[in-house]
Amino acid sequence: MVTISSLAVFVILVLIVMSIISQTGGSHGLFKGKLQACKITPNCICTEEFDNKNAEPINIQGFNTDVAWEELRNVIISTGGKIEFDDGKYMWATYTTPVFRFVDDFEARLDEQQAVIHLRSASRVGHGDMGVNKKRINNIIENYHAAKQ
Repeated sequence: MVTISSLAVFVILVLIVMSIISQTGGSHGLFKGKLQACKITPNCICTEEFDNKNAEPINIQGFNTDVAWEELRNVIISTGGKIEFDDGKYMWATYTTPVFRFVDDFEARLDEQQAVIHLRSASRVGHGDMGVNKKRINNIIENYHAAKQ
């Protein structure tokens, strides 16, 4: 019984340390004018990569780009994101989990030539994310389209 208790304390301490690490900054920003590619870990989704893990960018063909961008901004805020930076063509927001306060980075890049908004959502720490980032991307896309109707 002592072993199980010790293991539980150890796991909780590891989670607390990972939470603290996740709050100290992340990997965000453009690289050569595009969103950064995801690492090989499954805790990141990016629509701008060749292997985009089944996520597609938001198609804004036929929409005013300023209006589309503002709508995306509203969706991010309404889904719990905190906008950290927004210049109208690149946006960085953070999402914080309720229990251990893990911080995830969310990014968007407006590609006016292709008439799309590329999205990236990534955990700052760990290897897996139990599908959280993919769910976040899908939720943002669904909410965006619902707001456009």
